[in-house]
This record gives sequence, C-alpha cells and structure tokens, in this order.
Amino acid sequence: MALFGFKKDTEKAKDAAEAKIAELKEAAEAKMAEAKDAAEDAVADAKDAAKGALDDAKDAAKGAMADAKDAAKGALDDAKEVITPKMAQVKAKVEAEAEAAEKAAAELKAKAQAQAEELKAKAVEISEKAEAEEKAAEEKVKAKVAEAEKKAEKKVDEAIGKAKDAQAKAEKKVEETKAKAEKKVAATADKAEKAVFTLKLDGIWGTKTTLTTQHILGVKEDGILGPETTKAIQAKVGAVADGAWGPNTTKAMQKFLGVKVDGIKGPETVTAWQKWCNKQL
Repeated sequence: MALFGFKKDTEKAKDAAEAKIAELKEAAEAKMAEAKDAAEDAVADAKDAAKGALDDAKDAAKGAMADAKDAAKGALDDAKEVITPKMAQVKAKVEAEAEAAEKAAAELKAKAQAQAEELKAKAVEISEKAEAEEKAAEEKVKAKVAEAEKKAEKKVDEAIGKAKDAQAKAEKKVEETKAKAEKKVAATADKAEKAVFTLKLDGIWGTKTTLTTQHILGVKEDGILGPETTKAIQAKVGAVADGAWGPNTTKAMQKFLGVKVDGIKGPETVTAWQKWCNKQL
C-alpha cells in the first residue's frame, strides 16, 4: 500500500514538472511574439517617417523650383516690357536667383535623402536589436527549460530510486516474514511430531513404542514389530540384521543403551530404549 502511494506521488511530481515546463515554454513564446511585433512596428514607423520626410523634401523642392521659375518668368516678362539699360542686370539677377533656388532645392533634396538614409539605418539597427533580444530571450528560455527538465529528471530518478529501495526493503521484509513463518511452522510441526511420537517411560513395548521406533529409523510405520523393523533395530544397535529378534539382539541393544546385559528384554531395557527414542525426536 505504501509503495503504491509513493509511486502515485512520483507521478504527481512528474506531472507538476511537465506543467512547469509547458508554462515556461508558453511564457517564452509570448515574450518572443511581443518582441517580434515591437520590432515590426518600429521598422514600419521608421519606413513611414523616412517616406514622409522624403516626400516633404520633394514637395518643398518642387515648390521652390516652381516659385523660382515663376519669379524668373515674371522678371523676364517685366524686363521685356520695360526695355532699359538695366535689363541685362535684371536678367543676371533673375538667373542668379533661379540658380540659387535650384541649388537650395538640390540641398533640400540631399538633406531629405540623408535623413531618409539615417532613418533607414536606425530602422535596421532597431530591427537587429529586436532580433538579438528575441534570440537572447529564446536562449534564456531554452536554458531555463533545459534546467527545469534536468531537475524534473533528477527528481524522477530520485523517486524511482526511492521506490526501488522501498520495494527492496518490502521484498526483504516479506522474505524475512516468510522465513520466520516457515521456521515457526517447522517448529510447530516439530512440536506436533514430538507430541505424537514422544513415548511414556512405562517399560512396556507396545504399538506406540514400535511406531516411534519405525519413525526414527525410517521404516514403514505400521506399529508391527516385524522383520523389517527388527532388521532396522539390529543394524542400529550393532546386532546381526537377520530380522529375527533373539537374546543376541537384546544383548546388543542393552550394550548400545548402556544397561545391564542379560539378554532379557525387560522393563529396564524397554525404558532405556524409550528414553533413547525420545531424545531422537
């Protein structure tokens, strides 16, 4: 249950990191769009200002030239009507004024072109600056996004590591619990087995004494002291394993048990055998 909750927290942390990354990307895109719009507006304004200045200069030059031509024409007309010795002087003056007007117009045109070029250069500078700021903002956002992704990956890795540790601990605890349970079951089984096969030290060789003997010696447990069981006992006590119980078998058992050796399977010998059997359980 705890492991499931921990995995759920890990998924929440991952979702939060992804949401934060999406938020940063959206903010960066909005800032980039604003910078781009500002640059485009600045370029458009600069172009409009340059065009307006150039148009004004052209109009002023045209007006000055027209005025000069009109003045020159009027002066010539006046001079023609009034033929005097000053005609040449007037004509020269008029021509000088016309030349000055043309020169002024040329200067105005050059000035307007220079202003237009200056405005164009400023517009280019603003555009380049906007592009540089946009690129810097984009790089900054990319760096933040990369950092956020790296932190999110680190948190996810840490969460996975913790989950693995928790899983390993849980598995270890399960194994320990299982081992304890198995040990407890084995101990319970041993106690049950001991309770079933423990003999009463009454010196009487009955069915239960035979069953416990068969259980200890690993032969068929049927409670009958037959040839198979006798052979197993004889082999255990060092007698000839012929399956027939006689005085020699009893003597070998008595010697094995450390009791009086008289060849009689009496209460003392049987009790000693029962004690030996109980110790084997």
